[in-house]
Amino acid sequence: MISIIIPVLNESQTIESSLFRLRKQIGHHEIVVVDGGSDDETLDIVKAFSDVKWLCSPAGRGNQMNKGAGASEGDLLLFLHADTYLPSGGLSRIESVMAQEGVVAGSFSLSFEEPNSLLKLYALFSQINHLLFTYGDQGLFMTRRIYELIGGFEDIPIMEDVEIQKRLRKMGRFVKIRQPVVTSARRFLTYGIIKQQVLNIGLVFLYHAGFSPFWLKRFYVYRS
Repeated sequence: MISIIIPVLNESQTIESSLFRLRKQIGHHEIVVVDGGSDDETLDIVKAFSDVKWLCSPAGRGNQMNKGAGASEGDLLLFLHADTYLPSGGLSRIESVMAQEGVVAGSFSLSFEEPNSLLKLYALFSQINHLLFTYGDQGLFMTRRIYELIGGFEDIPIMEDVEIQKRLRKMGRFVKIRQPVVTSARRFLTYGIIKQQVLNIGLVFLYHAGFSPFWLKRFYVYRS
């Protein structure tokens, strides 16, 4: 079984659509939503889905995803953002990839709902299977065994998706599925596509240069 773990914080505009779409996925799976203290209607919406597990946790993706993994039962874990949608047959594709010899983890490539040339260029780079081009909004998945072996996500305010990959990629093959997930471009549209991308690149560069994610957090606005 695949456990789909979704950290949320004030996602009333996206979570309902996300859960409806996941219901249509073929394959044995469960959905676990972890709320980080929403003050909107997010949790009320989640509770209306009787087949969805939900729990609360202090805010922070790493902490929320660890809490969700601990409450889940699947052999495979898929960590998904609330505004990211799997392609048709996405769960089956994960099962197929994870059945390959030596594969311990992976992700999808990325596409955006909004038809914008700059975003299409950004999405093109997401097809590259490298630490610098793979992030949490692409849907990170891994075996429970490996997740538990490496100790899950670090409890850091940002870059938890980059940090865990450093450890995962040392444990075995990390596969990038070329079929993309579809994600919202709301952050880019809110702050400006070029401005947001420059900020993203800058934060990643500083993180790899050794700057603390606790210091970098001041430049980042958290959403699930």
